[in-house]
Amino acid sequence: MIHSSAVIHPDARLAAGVEVHPYVVIAADVTVDEGTVLLPGTILEDGARIGKHCRIGPYATVSGVPMDSNFAGEATVAVLEDNVTVREFASIHRATGEGKATRVGSKTLVMSYVHVSHNVHVGSGCTLTSKAQLAGHCSVGDYAFVGAAAMMHQYGRVGRYAMFGAFSGAGQDILPFCLARGAPAKHASLNRVGLLRHGFEGERYQLLEQAFRAFRKRDKSRIAELAATSEDVADMLEFAQESARGILKFY
Repeated sequence: MIHSSAVIHPDARLAAGVEVHPYVVIAADVTVDEGTVLLPGTILEDGARIGKHCRIGPYATVSGVPMDSNFAGEATVAVLEDNVTVREFASIHRATGEGKATRVGSKTLVMSYVHVSHNVHVGSGCTLTSKAQLAGHCSVGDYAFVGAAAMMHQYGRVGRYAMFGAFSGAGQDILPFCLARGAPAKHASLNRVGLLRHGFEGERYQLLEQAFRAFRKRDKSRIAELAATSEDVADMLEFAQESARGILKFY
């Protein structure tokens, strides 16, 4: 299962059933769990922690050195959970800060030329579309969708089930369940297609519609009223209250 042209440090730890294709390079401090496929030219640098049944490459890089002037060579990691797909020429850098991690959640798809910078946390079931760029310390919630060539400022957040539109740029946070687009990006609507695909319908969807209108009008009393009856709206409210950079404006 290991091609003769691959370069694998003897200290690297590969589980049974791992496929290593031509010209793969694996550093010493790397673990790869069972069933993962490393396609041609893929590079796993020190700190790569790869879960089960991932598919990486061709020519992808995981756990590259952070592009951060604060990084001083400390021991950090880049974690891919189970069933993650990383396509060609994508790059995922390890974290800055002793013992810290960059993390990509299970069943997430990272398309070609995506860059996931240091200390980023991407949830489960996400899609990062080609050429999307996530700056350091960003977070992307579960089942969120980041469009092609979208760019998020450092420490920015994309809420769960949200959609960050293609060719958009954001310097503030995108609320859960919402769609944001533009440069600079603004909240446009609920992420209707994504929500319906995940079974948000009936009263649950209607409450989110009411919440979106209340956030747009800055009607705090109405938001609090809806949050008392809807866990989803409560999640939106908590997300907004915890925002360090503030949430995006509304169209």
